Amino acid sequence: MFVRGLSLFFLLAAFAESILAQDSADYVPEPDQFAPIAKARYLSGELVYIDPVNRRGAIRMHDNYWSGPAHYFALLPYATVRYNGAYAELRDLPLGTVVHGYFFLPPRGEEATIPPLPDEHKKFAIPHNHAISLEDDFSFYQRQGQWWKVVSIDVENEKINVEPSGEKTKDGINTPYTFDIDARTRIWKDRRLSDLADIKTGTIVQLNLTWATNWGDKEFGIGDIWLDDVSRKFATEMQRRRHLRYERDHWAPGWIDEVEPFDFGGGIVTLTLFDVDRELIEDLRRDKDERIAVAVAEKTRRTWIHRSDRKFAKLVEWKEIKDPPVGSSGVQLRLKFVELLSGYKPGRCVRVKAENWKWVSVPPEERITSREEQELGAKMVLPF
Repeated sequence: MFVRGLSLFFLLAAFAESILAQDSADYVPEPDQFAPIAKARYLSGELVYIDPVNRRGAIRMHDNYWSGPAHYFALLPYATVRYNGAYAELRDLPLGTVVHGYFFLPPRGEEATIPPLPDEHKKFAIPHNHAISLEDDFSFYQRQGQWWKVVSIDVENEKINVEPSGEKTKDGINTPYTFDIDARTRIWKDRRLSDLADIKTGTIVQLNLTWATNWGDKEFGIGDIWLDDVSRKFATEMQRRRHLRYERDHWAPGWIDEVEPFDFGGGIVTLTLFDVDRELIEDLRRDKDERIAVAVAEKTRRTWIHRSDRKFAKLVEWKEIKDPPVGSSGVQLRLKFVELLSGYKPGRCVRVKAENWKWVSVPPEERITSREEQELGAKMVLPF
């Protein structure tokens, strides 16, 4: 046992050393620019902790499961989250879900957002702790054209063998694999829950993975499995509706590119909307000749009381950017204000409301209510 523990220690130490060596040449995002996802680092693991209000959390890394700490992260302001094939908030992903993400080092000036780990864990910490994207298995594999073909299922021993089908992914699992499956697995067929008897050899499926008993040996359990296209489309549509409702209540996120103040008050504000479901963009496009409300937000996308701490503007220009970077919707607005809020500054995050969306007061726990809360929200609070 001592030999095994010693070997594990040196394995983890070598793992940490290789990360630190790689770190010196890693890309550091600028705080007011979209980072190129091609320079991000792929990480995956089981979602074990979330701070949904501030868009932060932690994953238990697959390559560091035995003794290393959980990997604490923050979502970049323009980071996208997907669940069941649709846009999502971090709060939509159940704890225990295996997720795939692309991560950067902290943007310049934001190195303290994720506090340092305790001394005994520092040497195992992964410095790439700001995510530009986070997805469950369903979204990650389906988006890249990879599916799973059922090779065999052993109900008695609670095992299922699958192999990749379609386009194999560069990251993630892209080889035949054996997963755990049992009575806890949610099996979806048509638009309803089904049972193990409906899983047939040769079926093309999509799935979400979760914790398994032998997690330390890279074994996974199946939390959900979708057996047909009807069930997959239904799951995606339900999540899409959830996302639309959330963003219409909280308003579409974006940030300010430029401010052109007038000599005697007011000015022109140019802003870019972050990547959201296209239906929200179409809402804003339909209302572009009406008044557009803009509230100031934090990097976490939290606002104060956005239904009152906002100013109205008239659209001067609607611009579509070709091939926008990941995180950007590709829509840039130039807006004319009679009066500017002090928070309208380049690089500052905002929330933008279409005229036809209802005026909603979000719960007080989700908004900033004081300067003290604003300062506290700038840094993650670790759960220990």
